[in-house]
Amino acid sequence: MAKPNWNKTLSEVLKQPTMQIVLTSKTTGKEYTADVVRQLPVVSTGVIDEVEGGFKYSIVDTKNNLEYTIKAPQKVDIKFGVILVFTNVRGGATSTGNGWFSAESVEVAKRNE
Repeated sequence: MAKPNWNKTLSEVLKQPTMQIVLTSKTTGKEYTADVVRQLPVVSTGVIDEVEGGFKYSIVDTKNNLEYTIKAPQKVDIKFGVILVFTNVRGGATSTGNGWFSAESVEVAKRNE
């Protein structure tokens, strides 16, 4: 008999479709499989913090009424309201009950002109 599981999947937390991809650990060099959101367009709050190994972007997902931060390895110019597109977003739970989110890359969305 299966026990109830209180852990949510990335898809349930971010309310976005996910897919599984094979990634390589930067610390061990070993491959692992992770659920990722392939492309995640969100709105910047204009706040970016430099942290070890990259930059944390404060964002809002207006479609799903969510506000959180995503870490990415590169810095892009942002201001309030700019649409950012994160690639291969993954994440998990922390001991505080919040979550962590990390992306392979980030770019400012191209505007249709």
